[in-house]
Amino acid sequence: MFAYLRVLARLLCLVCLASGSTTALSQGKQIAGVTLQDSITIYNNELRLNGAGLYNVDKSGSYVVQIFAKQKFGSLDEFLAGPGPKRLRLTAVKTVDVQSIVKAFNRNLEDANRADMAKLVPGMMAVGNAFNTKSTLAPGDVLMVDWITIYGMTIYINGKKQFEALKPPELFKALAGVWLRDTAADTKLKDALLGK
Repeated sequence: MFAYLRVLARLLCLVCLASGSTTALSQGKQIAGVTLQDSITIYNNELRLNGAGLYNVDKSGSYVVQIFAKQKFGSLDEFLAGPGPKRLRLTAVKTVDVQSIVKAFNRNLEDANRADMAKLVPGMMAVGNAFNTKSTLAPGDVLMVDWITIYGMTIYINGKKQFEALKPPELFKALAGVWLRDTAADTKLKDALLGK
């Protein structure tokens, strides 16, 4: 009887592998001590991990970025155009100066939206204020950025919502662009997030 159960268990494992199930294979995968998630469910939508990597540029700190969407994407524009909610998740590995993120966010907005900056100022201020209250992320701190088309962009730090959702899509594009734009500071991380 026990031999039969062992054989059955082995056959089930082989079936899972043959069907392309990666859950057992990728469980526990880590980058710099941060465990990666294959998928998450937010707002009643299952999102898949598109890519993940370690940001470690200059003296602005070190953190792991994971990016989730409903379908695979290979560029910032594909990410933004894809259906459903989206999430960026940053986990600090070493102390992170979030002002470097704010500066890149503001630069992206200014580069792309010079004519429409007036309508984006309230959102820029909300993001700046959120990061002023928490100017550094300590190791283990988690920053999440969510985008839901009908609501807008929301930022959470260690699970605490920082402000009501900001509707202009330009704000989310500018923040996602910190890591996904062609001019991103860390091109290796950008390629990892894009699944390359």
